[in-house]
Amino acid sequence: MSSTAGFVLGVLICALAWSTGVAGEPAHQVVPEGAAAVVNGAPIPRTAVREIVAGVAAVHGDAQDPSRREEWERSALESLIDFELLYQEAKRQGVSVSGEDVDREIARAKQKFASERDYEKALSERGWTVAGVRADTERSLVVQRFLEGVLWKNVRVPPEQVEEFYNRHREEFRHPVQVRLRHTFVPITGNSAAAWADAERRAQELRQQWMMRASGNQQENPTEIFDAEDWGWLGRDELSPEVEQAVSKLQVGQVTEPLRGADGFHLFQVTGQRGSGVIPIEEARAKIATVLLKRERERVREALLKELRRKADIRYR
Repeated sequence: MSSTAGFVLGVLICALAWSTGVAGEPAHQVVPEGAAAVVNGAPIPRTAVREIVAGVAAVHGDAQDPSRREEWERSALESLIDFELLYQEAKRQGVSVSGEDVDREIARAKQKFASERDYEKALSERGWTVAGVRADTERSLVVQRFLEGVLWKNVRVPPEQVEEFYNRHREEFRHPVQVRLRHTFVPITGNSAAAWADAERRAQELRQQWMMRASGNQQENPTEIFDAEDWGWLGRDELSPEVEQAVSKLQVGQVTEPLRGADGFHLFQVTGQRGSGVIPIEEARAKIATVLLKRERERVREALLKELRRKADIRYR
């Protein structure tokens, strides 16, 4: 599968995969009008292909390049076929989700909108219906549950495989001089001069708390800790000029003065410093394991799809 198809499947297919057919219908039939293909009797609507291509074009551009658009259309269709095959296999193996599962997933999607009205407007603009979205959501959850709970259930990455990867790619784990940062944000509660002054006052108070804690003179505040984020190890060139300048002269434990942003003030605390070198394996282990697990899962998925395609009746228009 090309990288474009992988991108389409991973980012857009859960929202756009749609089918009016039912797995198990007679497979040997002519591709109906409006369908780009038929998979074991289930049509893949051409509109679904077009929506995916539109989404990819919005991200990558080059929408007017005929060769690129043709490539995207092929990749989108093949990804939709893969999705349909996985859905049919999941149903064959008895995988299902409850109405409550679907309700929760739709509720999470609605949280991205300011109101129910905005959500319904977005559906209308895309030509989607509430029933259609519900059906799509059910299908996506079924495939997700099949992958996570059945196909990938026993996929593991042994520790020795992580260590072997680290030793083979040791030079790739070299890092420049780095600083480890902790970040928090103090928002304004309005846009008046008084609101900005209040936000800066709160940021200064928080800065003092961090400085006192670093010196061992104050206990941690659980509420404030929840709002802080560890940015991890970063090279100077990974920071914005303003942040880099603010932290460049600080020692471990010290905190920047409040840095004004568009909606409030940022604070950065230096929690670590180190010279250039190689990332220790214990620090790299989790990331390596994640990469290797993703690769192995993809290999298993591709192997299943190869077998499903071999057995399937797939007809193109």
